[in-house]
Amino acid sequence: MAGSLIKIDEFTVSSAVASVIIGGGSSGSSGLNASIDSTYDVYMVTMNNLKVSADDVPIMRVTKSGTAQSDSEYDFAYKYLKADTGFANLSNTNQTKVDCMATIESSVSAGNGNGVYYLFNFANASEYSFITIEEAHFQQTQNTVYGFQGGFVHTVASASDGVFIALDSGNNYTAGKFSLFGLKK
Repeated sequence: MAGSLIKIDEFTVSSAVASVIIGGGSSGSSGLNASIDSTYDVYMVTMNNLKVSADDVPIMRVTKSGTAQSDSEYDFAYKYLKADTGFANLSNTNQTKVDCMATIESSVSAGNGNGVYYLFNFANASEYSFITIEEAHFQQTQNTVYGFQGGFVHTVASASDGVFIALDSGNNYTAGKFSLFGLKK
């Protein structure tokens, strides 16, 4: 597997930002004009060491022509894993966005988020774009680890070129690194 991940886009938060677009062509946050296309069958987004200005939940949407899609076409299902209690099954249909991570705490030094997201069918205009979620972070106030395992689909048969990542209540990211990789064929 060595050499099978090709870095395409990356954005590191150096000052507070309300949202990030990875990929998305000229709308992307990095200024690299990177876009998801048919070069790779599968793409991967990573988010590392996310910090927030106030406790908040990271959300995700797909982009088409660099614009985040906020239509009611997101269906999701995942396990909400908690090290201190039992897990929960979460699912819903026809949503305008998807929580891609549980709440990140702002008031503690260790509160941060990390995740790996695999993107499928993004370049295929006749299929739905879907993303798998693998996320974990430390909740210092509960002294435990939380995470999501599952995925979501944007139920519109058209090509997607990136992902939009923001905070549900409109707060800012104060730190973090967002990366986009292509998985070599």
